[in-house]
Amino acid sequence: MALGIPTQQSAIAPSKPGFTAIQPGAYFVEFYGEPASPECDYEHEQFYKEASAYGISMYTRNTFKRLFNGVSVNLPDTRHLERLESLSAVKRTWPMQMRSRSMAIPSSNVSPNLMFAHDHTGVSKVHSELGLGGNGIKVGVIDTGVDYMHPDLGGCWKTPGCPFQYGYDFVGDGYDSASTPHPVPDPDPRDTCDGHGTHVTGIIAAHGSRFSGVAPNVTLGVYRIFGCPGNGAGQSADDVILKAMEAAHADRMDVINMSFGGGSGWSEDPLSVAASRLVQDGIVMVASAGNDGSNGLYTSGSPGLGAGVINVASFENWMITSLSIDIAGTGANYSIVHSASGNNKIRFIFGTPTEVVAPTDSTGSVNGCAPYSESYNGQVLLVRRGNCTFVDKAAYAQSAGAVGVMVYNNEPDLMSPTSVSPNVTIPLVVIKLDDGQSILNELKMGTVTLTATNRTVSTSNPAGGQISRFSSWGPDPELHQSPAIGAPGGNIFSTFPLDLGGYASLSGTSMASPYVAGMAALILQARSKDVSVDEVRRLLLESAHPKTDTNSTALMSPLRQGSGLADIWESVSLMSTIDPPQLSLNYTDGSDDSATSGLDTPHEQPPRRVSSQTVRTLTLYNHSPSSFMTCTMTNLAASSVSSFMTNGSFAVVPRSWPEANSSAPVPADTQPRAIIESPALPIRVAPGSAQVITVRIIAPSGLSNDDKWLFGGYLRFNLLWDDKEGTSQSLHVPYTGFLGDYTKLDVLSVPEEGLPFVSLKGSSDALDENAHVVIDSEHKLAVHYRLEHPTRVLKLRLVDDRNTTVGYLPNGYIEYLGRNYQSARGRYSNSTINGTLYEDTDLTKPFDAQPGSYRVRIDALRPLRDPSDPEGYQIWHSSRFVIDSVSVSMTAANSADDDDDLGGDVVRNGDTA
Repeated sequence: MALGIPTQQSAIAPSKPGFTAIQPGAYFVEFYGEPASPECDYEHEQFYKEASAYGISMYTRNTFKRLFNGVSVNLPDTRHLERLESLSAVKRTWPMQMRSRSMAIPSSNVSPNLMFAHDHTGVSKVHSELGLGGNGIKVGVIDTGVDYMHPDLGGCWKTPGCPFQYGYDFVGDGYDSASTPHPVPDPDPRDTCDGHGTHVTGIIAAHGSRFSGVAPNVTLGVYRIFGCPGNGAGQSADDVILKAMEAAHADRMDVINMSFGGGSGWSEDPLSVAASRLVQDGIVMVASAGNDGSNGLYTSGSPGLGAGVINVASFENWMITSLSIDIAGTGANYSIVHSASGNNKIRFIFGTPTEVVAPTDSTGSVNGCAPYSESYNGQVLLVRRGNCTFVDKAAYAQSAGAVGVMVYNNEPDLMSPTSVSPNVTIPLVVIKLDDGQSILNELKMGTVTLTATNRTVSTSNPAGGQISRFSSWGPDPELHQSPAIGAPGGNIFSTFPLDLGGYASLSGTSMASPYVAGMAALILQARSKDVSVDEVRRLLLESAHPKTDTNSTALMSPLRQGSGLADIWESVSLMSTIDPPQLSLNYTDGSDDSATSGLDTPHEQPPRRVSSQTVRTLTLYNHSPSSFMTCTMTNLAASSVSSFMTNGSFAVVPRSWPEANSSAPVPADTQPRAIIESPALPIRVAPGSAQVITVRIIAPSGLSNDDKWLFGGYLRFNLLWDDKEGTSQSLHVPYTGFLGDYTKLDVLSVPEEGLPFVSLKGSSDALDENAHVVIDSEHKLAVHYRLEHPTRVLKLRLVDDRNTTVGYLPNGYIEYLGRNYQSARGRYSNSTINGTLYEDTDLTKPFDAQPGSYRVRIDALRPLRDPSDPEGYQIWHSSRFVIDSVSVSMTAANSADDDDDLGGDVVRNGDTA
């Protein structure tokens, strides 16, 4: 819904959104309470009462309670602003800059977008008051390379005083693992064609006159692992990445940032293991959590799942800065922001008015996922996000004669697309949902045109400080917590290659990860590098601020935000830490007996049972050399989440408890509790010493185990020192656990949802019982299945009427699989019955199948079960079918001709598909 100027009503009455133009005197007014919290409604009511009593003349534009607690208003008399700011509910006001009050930024300057984020994360404060800038700390960036000639990044390479002193190009411009498998290395890692790594590097270390990265004085190593867009799928193979990781290790980087993900989604993934080893060698490893939040739980990717790696979730920036699009319609003229172009080489620039149209494709859809029946020569198409790739949308529009595409998001946020294809030569950008709807409304009244130049605008973001919708969820398949922490990653304006415009606004956990990497550098500088990797991790995690769940009245689950939003001022100021910084309780079985085993640190062997009352031991350190510390503890319950509805069906968007928008009180037994068992409270810790604390965490007893809840919360340790200042601080330690027996979870979707089934290749209809089929070069069978939970081992076999294994299918034995995402192209997996079977699980001994009657058998290992234990598998059998003849002899080389690609390529984050 677009922000608009309402028709005049009573002075302070809430009003309906209308037009999109914005006039001087428009402001955001933020209230003190957290969004979606009980105090929201009270603060809104109190605000209007006090405004009326003070005689403030204003018009309400929009009311925000879910993502932002406050209102947007027009003040006809701006002299009333000071009076408005004095109202008891008002925390701050921001000038509205979304339309006519936009800020134009010349190409030689940079927006304060990132600087504004620094005000909310303590970065500005440590820069100005402590003088920290990362001096003497080496940070490695494993990414697409960097345009080191950018003036805000130094404009130099390996010269004295230059920030860039290390690096290597492992791939060359033409490399892509999907199409050009042989990289062409080069000592020079300069990137002038992509921009992702330049953007990431700017977040860490830019040092322009109006713009500063988190740690602008670090020494940088740049390790390029991606080629130029347009060469294929934009991927990099694991071995190339491992080379880069090794080089960064050889160069003795103190911190390494990895803004990419993918792989298997398991901590056992090779890149995760390699990252863990770098941690063991004393390097702070920071990685993006992933951009698959719309696919729900278990979407965090490797290498961020490695033990000790700090994988980072994304929070929305408090400002949106981007190049603008000027819209001219019958009802209003206004400006909107847009994403970076899906292909960085094809910029969204229209110097003269260009007509905008919003047609339906040949199927009648507004998504633009099919050819168009008419021509749209010289026009820009407005289409809705969804149902196909951005490349498809751009290609169909181009075929119809369009000169550009605007995709309006299907969620409120802005996001970064990818439309790179050698066959697409027109620009594509994403705009916000509200802005797309506003243009559609204008089109109903008449012609709409746009112009788009290099003018940059900055606008306040109502979702600022909230979790980004795209940010991936944890846990990992073995219930280790993920993500570890969150940082600004949504709508970040940073450096970009000079050939591609110099600056760009991107969104992704790719942007949040370097933010935390820069923070780690500041900690290392503050401690003169006399601090362990584990201590850096604790300082970052335990000083973070957990945020309220926008879908509930409780705090957001640690499986969504980790320890919360990072705060570097708190990190460097901490006088105490606690070990471990996170508690993974594993699953509960509903018993009343206490237990002391579990997953306190990543990669311990999980217990077979953990009771509903779990005891954990933590060590609390007082780092003050002269003052005693007193400690108490508060339990902060977070939302419980589940991938399943009450009827057992799979839920892509996790269900949460407490429920959203419910005014009913939350029963105490539906939320976890925690108490300190020993020593007695208050705990007193001598200067420079430590105290072991025993905490009992009690799982919710009022939630049904059948609903498969993942519960969690935060232990807040309230600390007070007896120094003359009376210093007080707090630490947060998140905990999570599974309610029920995790080892009994089904992995395959239930048959009632239509999967698994066997069909003729190319058909979506399941074979009838006792169907007769022929296998030859044109006729094959396909096995369709869906994994609703990750599995360590999946077996697909043909069995005879006695349930005896005849052989494994192609791709019939797979280890460390993630679950199927429920996007258009990832709802289920396939395996082909093509005439070749295998004797062994390594799929190295092929033989020809013989005519006969068969069933397909699928064995999926349940969570945390032993692969050698036959009882640990969920087993499915297809209906019986008869193969009458097999006339094509297949070989190992071509037997998996068109099965799903289950390889280990890693796709970089930042450009959400």
